[in-house]
Amino acid sequence: MSGDNAARDSEARDPAPVVTFGPLKRALREHRYPVTAAELIEQYGAAELETPTETERFGRLLEDYAETRFREPSDVRQAVFDALGYDDPPPETTAEDWSSLPR
Repeated sequence: MSGDNAARDSEARDPAPVVTFGPLKRALREHRYPVTAAELIEQYGAAELETPTETERFGRLLEDYAETRFREPSDVRQAVFDALGYDDPPPETTAEDWSSLPR
């Protein structure tokens, strides 16, 4: 019977849809950290992020985090997913993708 519960649990937690940061991804990786959300909003607030169902402005997504200080790009990424209501980041992207630039 425990197999039935495991199946229901996996169905209840759908993976987060892909969020496309576009040029903002590189800008966030190159930005100097630590940085506050307010500073990021000031610099990149008009940037648009694409989800499968909508387009969101970066600044709007970080409004509730204005006093938050981010230590690295992956922290910003997680805040965006939280603001969009996603429990987990999409499996296609890893935190490592956000911490270092390709060489």
